[in-house]
Amino acid sequence: MKIIHRYVLKETLWPFGFGFLFFNFILFIGVVFDLTRLIFAENAPPLKVLKLIIFSLPSFFDIIIPVSLFFSILLSFGRLSGDGEITALRSSGINIVQIEFSVLLFGIILTLISLSFSAFLTPWCNQKYKSIYQQILLHHPLAKFKAKTIIDLDNKKLYSLKLDEKNQTMQELILYDFSFPDQKFPQVTLAQKGKIKDEKIFLQKVKFYRFNKDYRLFQSGSFNQQIIYLYPEIKRKKTLKKDSWDMTFMEIKKKLKEKKLSPVERRKLETDLHGRIAIPLATIILGILAVPLGIKVERGDKSISLGISLVVVIVYYVFFLAGNFLSKMGLISPFLGVWIPNFVLLSAGIWLNIQMIRK
Repeated sequence: MKIIHRYVLKETLWPFGFGFLFFNFILFIGVVFDLTRLIFAENAPPLKVLKLIIFSLPSFFDIIIPVSLFFSILLSFGRLSGDGEITALRSSGINIVQIEFSVLLFGIILTLISLSFSAFLTPWCNQKYKSIYQQILLHHPLAKFKAKTIIDLDNKKLYSLKLDEKNQTMQELILYDFSFPDQKFPQVTLAQKGKIKDEKIFLQKVKFYRFNKDYRLFQSGSFNQQIIYLYPEIKRKKTLKKDSWDMTFMEIKKKLKEKKLSPVERRKLETDLHGRIAIPLATIILGILAVPLGIKVERGDKSISLGISLVVVIVYYVFFLAGNFLSKMGLISPFLGVWIPNFVLLSAGIWLNIQMIRK
């Protein structure tokens, strides 16, 4: 029996390695492109950019580990089934649970690794990433800006239609200023041109519009020039504000005990906490589902296994995001919003395994 377990596990390991590298490459290629832009367009220190690349890696592992295991089991069990080895083993009196034991044990180990990443390593890497990226932005302010993208600037949001990185100029800008607490609608500022210099944005040919509580225009005006100071809050603070994905499990639980939390903040923290547990646990759940699916595929074709893997994971992630949204809006509880996709996959996996055992 140990020989069979080793054989089945060996058949699963190399596709897992292939899938892990492939899915990392797919998700990571866009990040690498954006980060290398800091070197060539902003003259950012290559060592700091390299650190950004390294610290961004663990953030992908939560989703890559489950999909890689799912892909590897589909591929290996599809080949074993297509070559008749599953039938031969079952004819010898070995049931499907014994055949899949080694890969499910491997899935449990990967689940524990993924949980440890989600609980400790990924939040720490996210903090390091934000800290280094902030240092780059302070010395290379244009790095934060992109054309046709809304940028956050300390109670302000800036949109630029055109951006010339070489000359550090922007054209056709819209600035939304939320720094007026007595106004429900932000002040809107339009500018034809903008120039970035010394961590400031010099707007030219400026028009502004203010709206009252009924969203009616009550004041407007124009200027030849307006100056926007970049990152004033960052320079005053020694530590960056932590988002929930920058916190460890213990930090989130400690935060949830604070009485001053608003209902919206509490729902967000609870949803994110459940999510950081649910996604790693999806690893073993997808493993349970993949075994009977792989046997039904009956072919060790990478393209088929890859296609099924992507479809299942995309469907899972869409439902996961929908549940996140509904729970953060307060329409359903955080527990239900996050865990329903896992329960559905687990039910499907158990049902397919039972059907396979009965054959």
